Amino acid sequence: MQKLLPDYEGKPVSFISINAKNPKGQVDAEVKRFRKKYKMTYPVYYGKGQDINRDFQVLKLPRLILVTDGKVRKDIIFLKASDLKVEIDKLLAEVVTDEIEGAPSK
Repeated sequence: MQKLLPDYEGKPVSFISINAKNPKGQVDAEVKRFRKKYKMTYPVYYGKGQDINRDFQVLKLPRLILVTDGKVRKDIIFLKASDLKVEIDKLLAEVVTDEIEGAPSK
């Protein structure tokens, strides 16, 4: 995801990570190592217990969940950057189309 940040600068796209698997003490150390290794600049949050997995119906990890307007639009196994870019671009095109179709006529 870090590689894609420049491609979406100024566009309505945000990247975040949520770790919901391990106890918080263990997660702190893992996240620090992971962020350093991959030079992550986007936010990383902690899910509260398994609630986040239940709320998003996550059965396997890692997951990639694309959300617009508070709605889950795509729920997939994590992708390579090039494949993720394709999915984000499709989603952005859908959102723009939805906005145009929902706009009042002049």
